[in-house]
Amino acid sequence: MKFSKYITLGLLVVLAFTKIQAQEDDPVLLYSPASQNLVKFNRFLINPTFSTVREDKSYINLLHRNQSVQFKDNDQTYFLSYSGRIGDKSGLGLSLYTQKIGPVSNIGVLANYAYGVKLSDKSNFTFGGNLAYYSTGLDRNSIDVIDNEDFRINGTEDSNVLSFQPGFNISYGKFDFGVFAENLFDYNLKTSESLTDFSNKTYSSHLQYTHSFKNDSGIMESARLMPLARVRMNGQNRFASDTEGEQDIALGGSLILDLPKLGWLQGGYDSFYGASAGAGFNINRRLSLGYTMEKGLATDFDNLGVTHEISFAYSFTPNLTEDRVMLEDDYEDNLADNENSETSSLATNEEIDELKRKLAENDAIIEELMFRQDSLENSRQKDLERRFNMVMSMVRNETQGQRPDLEKRAENLFLNGQNRPALANTNSSNAGFVPNGTKTQARPTTVQDKTRNQITVAQSKTSTASRNVKSRKFKNLEGVKDGFYIVANVYKGGKYMDKFMNDLNERGFNSDYIDNPENGLKYVYLKRFDTWQEALDAHKSGVNGTYTDNLWIMNVDNRYTNEAYANNVDKIKGKSAKYADDILQTNVIVKDRVASNELEAKTYKIEGIGSGFYIIANVFANPKNANRFVRLLNSYGLSAGYFINPDNNWRYVYLKKHESWNNALISYYTNLNDSYNEKMWIMRVAPGRMA
Repeated sequence: MKFSKYITLGLLVVLAFTKIQAQEDDPVLLYSPASQNLVKFNRFLINPTFSTVREDKSYINLLHRNQSVQFKDNDQTYFLSYSGRIGDKSGLGLSLYTQKIGPVSNIGVLANYAYGVKLSDKSNFTFGGNLAYYSTGLDRNSIDVIDNEDFRINGTEDSNVLSFQPGFNISYGKFDFGVFAENLFDYNLKTSESLTDFSNKTYSSHLQYTHSFKNDSGIMESARLMPLARVRMNGQNRFASDTEGEQDIALGGSLILDLPKLGWLQGGYDSFYGASAGAGFNINRRLSLGYTMEKGLATDFDNLGVTHEISFAYSFTPNLTEDRVMLEDDYEDNLADNENSETSSLATNEEIDELKRKLAENDAIIEELMFRQDSLENSRQKDLERRFNMVMSMVRNETQGQRPDLEKRAENLFLNGQNRPALANTNSSNAGFVPNGTKTQARPTTVQDKTRNQITVAQSKTSTASRNVKSRKFKNLEGVKDGFYIVANVYKGGKYMDKFMNDLNERGFNSDYIDNPENGLKYVYLKRFDTWQEALDAHKSGVNGTYTDNLWIMNVDNRYTNEAYANNVDKIKGKSAKYADDILQTNVIVKDRVASNELEAKTYKIEGIGSGFYIIANVFANPKNANRFVRLLNSYGLSAGYFINPDNNWRYVYLKKHESWNNALISYYTNLNDSYNEKMWIMRVAPGRMA
């Protein structure tokens, strides 16, 4: 009995050892996709950081690679993937895939994640990884066997493998350098062993350059040229092996010309797989179809036929900033333009319209004050001229016209070294002022000068026709000769302005333009005159009947001084102080045809905020973004803050608070003494309420 027990135990050990050896002989196809041609979609297979590095779209992609088509049991790969950025600094990828070489196949799922951090103003560091789980083994349906009971086939089992593939990328300017460990950790869950020894691991590194074209239109709009050089070690290892092989080094490179308006062109070379060329077409704004052909050159692939890759993608653009990592953590999504693209932070259309109406009301009040400024300036000049003539008349009466030296001395004493006063015309003097409610179009097309205060000319009170002539006065246009210009159109520049001027010149006009650096507009004029009457006659006659479209007169008067402006500001304060805020608003509603007739001030209960007039720079729904925007403004030397509207929980970021409407207008009109040139508007907060 005791001897029989030993025999039984020995048989069990032998059988167990035999079973382990059989399991170790199970075929395993390693996860090792040929990624050298994936320069448009599925780029995270080249390096896991490429799901966010130089990536500006998200997409769903179906890829099929049919390698060496003349070989019967060739290598075939299918990928169904999603890849894209999930934030300004992170990217995500997810793939379902299957690979097959002869009777051995694997099928699995792969997840990708990448995250970037800023190193300096020109560089950032991105790290990421691919995590794959797949099942691999013998596909019995692909085997023609004589004996279906062959234990060598029936005894095989599938293996479940977990693989982790980390990588990193360093970006500096337009250059990218990275390293990728393609199977650093590959663990067979059935045998509890690693599939490859450390010496057989696959590594790759890349160096990439990105050149962005500056074209704003045509097929080259937003185009990119991206060459990439790559070195790969042990990339040919497809099956698990315990033996230590030679270190195989493969050199390669690729180039892609990405044309978002049309498609893309690509080419490449790999010392193992051969040369490749491909093209893709954007069927519409979202659908893309691509094809790549590869041919072996110096390896056995040369005798096995060409390789085909077909790609079908559905793309969509995420609402993210273009400069994904270059912002500090404290300033992520801090700008209003970025926030406006996030639906979670958007105000409703009705509330935006209300803000626009308030902004239009503020602009109209400023227009009215500017009109009063012109009237005050005109009255001052008239009074100064009258007193000057009276003094000079008294001197001439006393000297009987015999002492011109005394007359000259009296004139110098009266003027105190300034030029002799001349009667100012009543054209508007707020040259270059564009109300904050308007927005200059970015398209290179004809634009209207959106200054609203185009006041009817009253140069001659007895002339009815001159009151219907539109005119504007411009001060301190450096390099522009004083005079009256017949303006035909206003542009922001570009080919449309050149075409318009060429058409005028072909019609016999000697056209030119005046560049106003204050608002960035270019005023195309037909002719210049020294006097108002000459310009008025030319305007009325359509330049002697040669021009039938709309014209207006531009008065360039560079004699306006800063001292005169300061005097006008003081007079605005004194004059406008006679009017209460409600009176001004009532007048504006009556006069301003742009403002809505249904404009009614909404009031909200506000606690813990002082009354006054606030210069508002932006509005946020996200508290985090409001705090970051305030910190950004304060880093520029401003003293910004914000208050909360309890009705909608918006944060109103303000630059300055004034106790009077007049002081708020001065800050608005002077851009806070030229310290802030972005959009802003004025909000009045009454005691305990916001209006």
